Amino acid sequence: MPGMSPNIGKIAGVEIQLHWSFLLLLLFVLIVSLYVFALFVILFICVLIHELAHTITSQHYNIKVKRIVLLPIGGVSVMDLDKVKPSQEFYIALAGPLASIALGLIFMALSPFAPVGIIRQTITFTFEINLLLGVFNLIPGFPLDGGRVFRAYLEKSRSYLRATQVTVKLGNIVFFLFVVGTIIFAIYAKGYSMVEREFIVFYDVFIVMFLYSGSQAELQSAYTRQYASDLYVKDAISKNFMIVNKNESLGSVYAKMLKKHTNIVLFKDGADVKLARIPTQRQNPNYSIIGKPVSSFGAKLPIVEYDSSLYKALNEMQSENSAILVVRKGPRIAGIVTEQHAESIIALHVSKKLSGRDKHAKS
Repeated sequence: MPGMSPNIGKIAGVEIQLHWSFLLLLLFVLIVSLYVFALFVILFICVLIHELAHTITSQHYNIKVKRIVLLPIGGVSVMDLDKVKPSQEFYIALAGPLASIALGLIFMALSPFAPVGIIRQTITFTFEINLLLGVFNLIPGFPLDGGRVFRAYLEKSRSYLRATQVTVKLGNIVFFLFVVGTIIFAIYAKGYSMVEREFIVFYDVFIVMFLYSGSQAELQSAYTRQYASDLYVKDAISKNFMIVNKNESLGSVYAKMLKKHTNIVLFKDGADVKLARIPTQRQNPNYSIIGKPVSSFGAKLPIVEYDSSLYKALNEMQSENSAILVVRKGPRIAGIVTEQHAESIIALHVSKKLSGRDKHAKS
């Protein structure tokens, strides 16, 4: 949900974003209990330290981390994985769980010395949640860190696609066993009410569904990387846009939009190219905005070169939460690429190649 994950600051030059779901969860627990809210803040800090371990290791290999997004069940470090070698990915992925486990062991050692009561209870929670974060993330399945560690190891003797396929299959088996184990636990465990048992099963199934979705997305990305490497940005370029002066009024721009039959309006702002996010009547029924310059409603767009890989361009759009990117050919703007159009072209291209491969295998 672009635009719904606010930036809360920078650490080591990396933007930290709090995902909207985490923000809603924090607001909810604040209403329920101040102490539970404090525990969630501790969870937030633990997840942040976990992700910073990935970031610091990435920077050691000169891999740029664009931002860290913190979610209720973990975090995501957004980086250009195409530039990461398997040996580097191994250590980058491993750094997070090891940091969590180390932090957990530190608090476990402190726990016996803490005063009995809420302080010891909080320290115990901190070491337990860190050990859980570390061990759980070592499960060899995507999108967990363990999946990336295992794939990096497999790439010593297999291709990227084959290593991803094996990791996804192993992860699916582990996730299935996890659900079966949860159901068995809920049936035979003593001391839990029926409501608590149902909640445990529901929550664990929800987590597994989330993980399964992430593993399938990783597999799809691997197929795209393998079979769409010969597609370029120029193959998906569109001319359905117009460029205006950043000082033009919205009224003037609107008249041009009607004439050129396009709703994609770009303007240059220094070295940046921005998309004019023109408000609708529902968003702003105040007609006085018609005289405002279009630069008041701009959002910076990512820029790629004309001969860049379409697969990498799509990754750039997704990592930047942008449905449009600008294509540059030399000093001029050659066109745009939309996420939907790029995905359609890649999907058809991959399907055609896989179909041809299957026919060749049968013959």
